[in-house]
Amino acid sequence: MAKAVVALSGGVDSAVAAALLQEEGLELMGVTLRLWPQSRCCDEKDIEDAADLCVRLGIPYQVLDYRERFREMVVDPFIAGYAAGQTPNPCARCNQLLKFDALWQEARTMGADILATGHYARLGYRNGAPVLLRGVDRRKDQSYFLFGVSREVLSHLRFPVGEMDKETVRGLARKLGLPLAGKSDSQDICFVPGGDYRAFLKEQGSGTGALPGDIVRADGETVGRHNGIAGYTVGQRRGLGGGSGEPLYVVALDPDRNEVRVGPATALFQDRVPLHGCRWLVPGWDAGASGSHAVQVKLRYTAPLAAARLHLLPEGRGELILEEPQRAVTPGQAAVCYDGDRLLGGGWITPAGDGA
Repeated sequence: MAKAVVALSGGVDSAVAAALLQEEGLELMGVTLRLWPQSRCCDEKDIEDAADLCVRLGIPYQVLDYRERFREMVVDPFIAGYAAGQTPNPCARCNQLLKFDALWQEARTMGADILATGHYARLGYRNGAPVLLRGVDRRKDQSYFLFGVSREVLSHLRFPVGEMDKETVRGLARKLGLPLAGKSDSQDICFVPGGDYRAFLKEQGSGTGALPGDIVRADGETVGRHNGIAGYTVGQRRGLGGGSGEPLYVVALDPDRNEVRVGPATALFQDRVPLHGCRWLVPGWDAGASGSHAVQVKLRYTAPLAAARLHLLPEGRGELILEEPQRAVTPGQAAVCYDGDRLLGGGWITPAGDGA
């Protein structure tokens, strides 16, 4: 009998995933990662709910203390990213480094052949090789956050709810009698209370990102003052003060000069996007690969797919040439590439002018 570790968040998606795998006859072990003292994901109530589910299913359950790793690998880079004038994406980092890379290693030590989660994504096969696909429910599709999953672990993954929409998952939970059927989804960044990242950064201390400085136009004219570049992101209009004859938007953040650079809406569009830290699920697209490929790319989780040509570069870098310029391309966010439903991989957006 195949053994599977199922990652339980205490929510309905992972609960249904566990129940479905048990119906298939797999030998299950439930695991929850304890990540942060106060969190909207995997907090004490979520751990209690996950433990109750495992009792109901009659499977062993374990809580793994990942708080130190989470701080080092996710929270500290989040704080440093804002101090460096970027807008980090901690969920993608957490999925790559903890929920898949590290947890798969834990699963192997437990004797498991499979790692399952409640993500809205799908595993498929092309020419006999595993591929990662977008979830059927486009409103809930979470493949964007999984671009950093390694090819080595791919064939061992299972996403039991990826073929369903959210309403079907909740209905199935009710049918199975799972007490989590009506539990609301977690929102925003799990470790930021109330979603107020500025207050979180102030509480944690964000270094130079909290120092006051100038708001300047491209021609060097100072048009205002800011209270720290960590409070701004590319595309932002609010909080820039008045006195200008035209609407101004944040077009770049300069941590070296501690400046917020602003310009008109037209200055927000760009058609070249340099990337670093790329990870690809396509054989042959490794760190030393080169080549050019037509792709569709998401430049943030909520963005629509945009047509582009991807140029692979040495040392895990890349560059996207967009077919049509896109608005507010934001350093620190993930650029995730697809071929139709297939997730190809992606990388982290590099500030313009830093090179690919």
